[in-house]
Amino acid sequence: MRTSLQRLLCLLLILLSSNVVAQDSTVLALKERLATAKTDTARLNGLVNLSFELRDDPVVALQYGEQALKLAQKLAFKSGIAYAQLAVGRAYINLDNYPQAGRYLNEAAERFTALNDRKGLARTLGRLGVVKTRQGDYAKALQLCQQSLQLAQADKDSTQIGFALANLGGLYTALGEYDLALDYQTTVMDLYDRAGDLPSICRTLNSLGELYREQGDPEKAENYYDKSIRMAEALNNPTLKAQAESNLAAVQSAQGRHKEAIETARRALRMLLTVGQYEVVAWTQAVMARAQLGINRPDSAVYFGERAWNLSRQIGNRDIVRDASKVLADAHAQQKNYREAYSFHQSYVAYNDTLLGAQTRQQVAIIQQTAEDIEKQAAAEVEIQERKQRSLLVWSLIAGLFVLSLVAYVLYRNNRQKQRSNALLQQQRDELEQQRDQTTRALTDLKAAQTQLVQQEKLASLGELTAGIAHEIQNPLNFVNNFAEVSTELIGEIKEERGKPNDKRDEALEAELLDDLEQNMEKIVHHGGRASGIVRSMLAHSRKTNNQKEPTDLNALADEYLRLAYHGLRAKDKSFNCTLDTRFAPNLPPISAVSQDVGRVLLNLFNNGFYAVQQRAKAGEETYQPTLSVSTERTPAGVCIRVRDNGTGMPDEVKAKIFQPFFTTKPTGEGTGLGLSLAYDIITKGHGGTLEVTSTEGEGTEFVVQLPV
Repeated sequence: MRTSLQRLLCLLLILLSSNVVAQDSTVLALKERLATAKTDTARLNGLVNLSFELRDDPVVALQYGEQALKLAQKLAFKSGIAYAQLAVGRAYINLDNYPQAGRYLNEAAERFTALNDRKGLARTLGRLGVVKTRQGDYAKALQLCQQSLQLAQADKDSTQIGFALANLGGLYTALGEYDLALDYQTTVMDLYDRAGDLPSICRTLNSLGELYREQGDPEKAENYYDKSIRMAEALNNPTLKAQAESNLAAVQSAQGRHKEAIETARRALRMLLTVGQYEVVAWTQAVMARAQLGINRPDSAVYFGERAWNLSRQIGNRDIVRDASKVLADAHAQQKNYREAYSFHQSYVAYNDTLLGAQTRQQVAIIQQTAEDIEKQAAAEVEIQERKQRSLLVWSLIAGLFVLSLVAYVLYRNNRQKQRSNALLQQQRDELEQQRDQTTRALTDLKAAQTQLVQQEKLASLGELTAGIAHEIQNPLNFVNNFAEVSTELIGEIKEERGKPNDKRDEALEAELLDDLEQNMEKIVHHGGRASGIVRSMLAHSRKTNNQKEPTDLNALADEYLRLAYHGLRAKDKSFNCTLDTRFAPNLPPISAVSQDVGRVLLNLFNNGFYAVQQRAKAGEETYQPTLSVSTERTPAGVCIRVRDNGTGMPDEVKAKIFQPFFTTKPTGEGTGLGLSLAYDIITKGHGGTLEVTSTEGEGTEFVVQLPV
């Protein structure tokens, strides 16, 4: 990252002038386009774009956004209303009015969801994440930022990706996850570097400074703040400069350089007050108060601290209220105004307890230590002034009693809060158990539905084979009938020969006739067994599998289902013809498989191949000859079967989805969309193999099944 920043700063002098001019020219161009807009839609787009572009001037940005919203509502333009609400929400964020920002952004998110506008939704969720971060709801902010990043990545919106990454970096900084925050900030810096987005780089430098300041590394923090300030000056962006100066003042004050901090904070405040960024104003006033206290100016510290305290309470920033309360407590204590000191210390403890509830014991210990320090100081003053001011002892005792009362109150309040937290935790535990039971029931129902769908798919494929089965059974039945008729005639001839007198019987002829009869009966048994085998195969295909694997002849299985699929389709469409090219490897070893499941896979691949060549044949190509090729071979990993057709083929977007459940390219009613999904599961999960597909649109498709021996 250091190399990237060095290269970036070297290029800054070259790019900066053109970038500043480009920003100004963009605003001027948008204003000119707005002035010459001929339609309401063009005017609406111009208002929204101007509001987005003027992010560093939130007052003017809000005016453009509100104009856009009124015009969009007048036009009843749903998308326009959503983007106008996004613009207004962004402006309110920059004006630190988070309730109003949240209201407009939530309405925009609902509209973008209804419109299925992923880009607009990603930007809106990202800004809602900023609102939740500023309000201290880090869990919700993290969820919104991650959703925004996912949508932006899916839409390849580089601008929003950078914004979401920056939000996550700032959020993890606030959560104290500094390594994770640094990863996000480094990534977003590289992204802005490649895009040449100098204002965003300036903001990221400021965020990096904030990260190192929170981590306790003031030297690195000051380095990044200085870079951000220099870049803001070169960009002629006083708002960005003031934001970085505000943070720099905090670092200077923390290092004991209070006078430098006061000057830096004073420069920042002059600018921030003009643009209405009240949250940063309140933070800077708190920093100024701390610096004034550092040079023993408690009056000035109280002046700036009270302004920070009042403004932060008005805008609802509890972090700044806490910090301002701490400064005011210390300032009043230095003035020996213990009543006010305890009042603001109580405010500090209350806000700190709200923000950091897990540190209650530490807070109580701090209060007790403060009480002890004050008691010792009071006792020392009483001892020194005992003869001159005896009344001072009374006030010291009163102060001690006040502190003890304060500690007792804090302990009581924390105990009540713990009881409420336990009750809330129990309620959440009950809700989680209820949700778990609902999820279990839903999973059971889903498994039952899945089993039913698989069985329906089996029966559907069996129905497609009905005609093929009839054809395959008819052949052996014809043989049985023919040999039975011939056998009947042979029996008649034998009876006739045996009816002759013994001296005229031809025993050689009888033996020949009996041999022929025996051969016919063997053929009848053979073809009857063949028909019986076809019926058994189809029954096995239709019934539920027991997942019992057994040695299976892949060549015989492929040949059987190929003929069944082909004759089944021929029975539906007499005009259909297809060349069957089979190349079965000799001496192929048997595989350990559930034969009816593998047969179901082959049947699905054959049917898909026949459907593809049938569709291409209907297109009317003169020289086209439908062909389905089936081949097997031995491979180092086991056996392989390839099913290739010269049909219509598939585009890449279809090929990427064919193994998804319920996806089909066939017309409604002609496909369930489960065939290839089930086939993929049978091969990969049920048999430890692979099922791959290659396809060229307009040329054909090939499926390759790899199975272990």
